[in-house]
Amino acid sequence: MAYQSDEALEELRAFVAVVDAQGFRSAARVTRGRKATLSKRVQDLEARLGVPLLVRTTRSMRLTDEGRAYFEHAARALEAARDAESAVLSAQAAPRGVLRVTTAAALSAQILDAVVARYLQKYPDVRLVLHTSERRLDIVREGFDVAVWGGPLEDSSLVARKLGVAGGGYFASPKYLAKRSEPKSPDDLSAHDLVTITKEAGATEWPFVAGGKDKRVAIRPRLVVNDLELALRAGLGGIGIVPAPLALAAPYVAKKQLIQLLRPWTRPAIDVHAVFPPGGALVPKTRSFLDLLDEGFGRSASRRSPSQR
Repeated sequence: MAYQSDEALEELRAFVAVVDAQGFRSAARVTRGRKATLSKRVQDLEARLGVPLLVRTTRSMRLTDEGRAYFEHAARALEAARDAESAVLSAQAAPRGVLRVTTAAALSAQILDAVVARYLQKYPDVRLVLHTSERRLDIVREGFDVAVWGGPLEDSSLVARKLGVAGGGYFASPKYLAKRSEPKSPDDLSAHDLVTITKEAGATEWPFVAGGKDKRVAIRPRLVVNDLELALRAGLGGIGIVPAPLALAAPYVAKKQLIQLLRPWTRPAIDVHAVFPPGGALVPKTRSFLDLLDEGFGRSASRRSPSQR
């Protein structure tokens, strides 16, 4: 199409420059071009469109109705083109600045082990803030660059990239099981000491699956903490049965310091996604972190034994 030619684009730029500068002479100074060249390009544009866009007199210039409508669209088109060029040039720069990441506590240890140390070592000009929250924040409003969330995602304008899957389980130390018989079903938990991760004391529930359906079992914990690492230490110390992510518990299981319980009733692994605003993957600090997340979750999955997958 003729509209797609280089000449047509130059006509568009000339017209926008003239309107922005409110005159051909002023536009020539701003663009460092020639007044005659700008005038010729605007005349060619009007001839191609078949309508006058400007009404010119020796003392003034004004837009016609058609010119006003054309200018609004043309100015947006040029601005979008400049934004696209800036995004590409920015994407070629080295990562720098502050990267803010939010995730659930159950995933934070895996991210810290698999990604954060490598990221900070590889990109010395970036400072990283890793925030944990049990609720899903509005990352745009609260200023986060990336969220790593497990489970189903709500429909939104955010971009999601699947990283892999993450599973959890219930664990106890051999020391604890030497004193108490291993539970054979979730209903046996009422006779056990349990460690829960919550900010509230009192009765709570643990999720299981039975016959392909969700099953929630009310429990009364013996110890309540609000930190995942602290809960795992309590389990290692023989205080009771503790829920934990497989990625975090796996090293202790391999060393026989923890034993996984109630496997047939444990819910299947959930999908884990990196979520970020549109265009976020073009920002160097974010793009490089997303790449390491992909690698980190891939390595984590490959290290699990078949019984843990």
